[in-house]
Amino acid sequence: MKRASIFLMIVALVIGMAGCTPSFTPQYTIKISSTTGGTVTVPGEGLFRYAAGTVVNLVAESDRGYEFGAWVSNAGTIADVYDATTTITLDKNYYFVIADFDD
Repeated sequence: MKRASIFLMIVALVIGMAGCTPSFTPQYTIKISSTTGGTVTVPGEGLFRYAAGTVVNLVAESDRGYEFGAWVSNAGTIADVYDATTTITLDKNYYFVIADFDD
């Protein structure tokens, strides 16, 4: 009887584990920089890694004598490329997101 109970518990564990799939969220990289005339203050400049689907705030601030022009990127998911304060949704790797400033 004891062997049968142990056997049934092992079978139940194996069946329970067979239905479990590991959850894996893809991670994407975004490289943020700026041209002469300003900086990206949020999230900053550099290389960042986020989970797929993350909405990242972008804030660019111009130096005196310059104004923000547009976000230049290989991304198609920037909410408003002409707004210095906008968002980008990570759905792939973005090798460049550049805040472009005009004098």
